[in-house]
Amino acid sequence: MEKQRRIAVFIFFFLLIGIFILNAVEKNSEWIERSYARGFYRFYGYVPKVLFGYIPFSVGDLFYCVIVLLLLYLVTRSLRNLWKKRWTAAFRLILCTLNVLLGLYLFFYLSWGLNYYRKPISANAELQVDSLRLADYLMVLNAYVDSTNTLRREIDPAQWVDKKERIQMELVDYVKRDTTFTSFLSRSQVNAKSPLSSWLVSYFGVSGYFNPFTHDAQINIAMPATSVPFTCVHELAHQQGIGFEDEANFMAFVRLRQHPEAFYRYSAYLQTTLYMLRELGGMYPGLWKDYKHSLSVRVQKDIEEERLFWRQYTGWVDSVTGMFYNQYLKHNNQEEGIARYDRMTRLVLAYELKRRGCN
Repeated sequence: MEKQRRIAVFIFFFLLIGIFILNAVEKNSEWIERSYARGFYRFYGYVPKVLFGYIPFSVGDLFYCVIVLLLLYLVTRSLRNLWKKRWTAAFRLILCTLNVLLGLYLFFYLSWGLNYYRKPISANAELQVDSLRLADYLMVLNAYVDSTNTLRREIDPAQWVDKKERIQMELVDYVKRDTTFTSFLSRSQVNAKSPLSSWLVSYFGVSGYFNPFTHDAQINIAMPATSVPFTCVHELAHQQGIGFEDEANFMAFVRLRQHPEAFYRYSAYLQTTLYMLRELGGMYPGLWKDYKHSLSVRVQKDIEEERLFWRQYTGWVDSVTGMFYNQYLKHNNQEEGIARYDRMTRLVLAYELKRRGCN
């Protein structure tokens, strides 16, 4: 027992030292970009691919379940020993619990989490995001509203309701072939799965998520089909080493806007237009109303369908998840929290102006 306790104490301090080093490394975005994101991560990505990539179901969900059960067991045993005043046994179990938590924390950043501290995509893609004007914003928004309305006339979302798994497979193949921004993206694994239960995931308000431990990119196939393409490419961007949520959104738009399938392009323009409208509404409510009403009846019907879908799952679980995830993002170099998603509009606008040759 004494030897086990010494080993546990050694592991505890070893993990603390590792975390201390990581905290120091996080401040050097140049090193992380060069040595981690474009170096280590590209090679390490083959490990979860070989271990879990070809398993058809979500290993990541099982991993979370095992970890939760293990922690509940350790905490319960620790409290039981404290209640019975078995101090030595309680200390050993508490130390074991801390080692599990610290080990997960360290593994999270080594496996994927350091991507939160790499150089921003605006620097890697040479996008000017600091001097954007309202006139330019409205010019791009006008074009995107028109594109959304036009694409909606060309497609029928009802035809895609039962093809969500096909959407995943087609977009995985498409992203594998895509050469957009390949200089700073990992290509060691590009693969998407569905959660073990999309119905359950919906109660957490989640449309898609990336597991940083197993590198599973998972898409909620219970949600309306119009959201699936955008969400799928968003999660694949995380899998390729994009950490920030606005940047993953941006990657989804840039890739899908040029897809030959009109339904995928519609998903890109619809979601991006909604983000742009939401940000406009926060600054200029009057303009927001005008632009909202400029969306076609069919587009507004799709928006309402998605709103009604999520409303049936809204509750305390969704609220608690939102608060937790908001703090998680703030802890990981995204001080805006969930609002970080909306900042994609700066990247989209800068990209569009650069594409059009505007200053």
